[in-house]
Amino acid sequence: MAYFPFFIDIKNKKCIIYGGGKVAYRKIEALLDFEADITVIAPVVSEEIAALEGRIHINIGEYGEKELEDAFFVIAATNNSAINEMIAKNCRDRKILVNVVDELSKCDFLFPAYIKKGSISIGVTTSGQSPVMAGHIRKTISDNLPDTYEALVETLGGYREYVKNNVSSESERADIMKELARLGLNNNGKLNGLDVQNVISKYMK
Repeated sequence: MAYFPFFIDIKNKKCIIYGGGKVAYRKIEALLDFEADITVIAPVVSEEIAALEGRIHINIGEYGEKELEDAFFVIAATNNSAINEMIAKNCRDRKILVNVVDELSKCDFLFPAYIKKGSISIGVTTSGQSPVMAGHIRKTISDNLPDTYEALVETLGGYREYVKNNVSSESERADIMKELARLGLNNNGKLNGLDVQNVISKYMK
């Protein structure tokens, strides 16, 4: 079974991570890229996690259900499978999305191998079948992704709102953005202001 690739805004969303070891640290590193509000709960945390104090919240202690209040999603990364299973059950009872490390059947969502360049996010998953292959595919894509794409996406995003506000037809707006993307791709990610105005003006007459 393949997993549908939802892309969700997790900026400032409350994430609880149970566990303070290497696995938890890898999850934290990924989530910090997307500005989640992270709280780590564990009896002991690694030096790497402790060094993140200030960027994340750290609560030294055992698992307790009260910390689940208002959580947007949860990661169970303890070294105790029984506790991880309990966390998963309690999350599901509360309809909170949960990821249980190395327990695919207990996961509501998976962590992809991902690429993030500015506003570009690309996630790769093998639906838990082969994380090694997911990493290989991610590297293949990353190695072939032109550096110019990041700047072009930002530029197109800047024009998108202007086009939306000044061109009433949805199909014409789509045509404009396609033409601007084509121009940018043909010019190493850059858009000439005059060319942009010429494209837009054709639909504003």
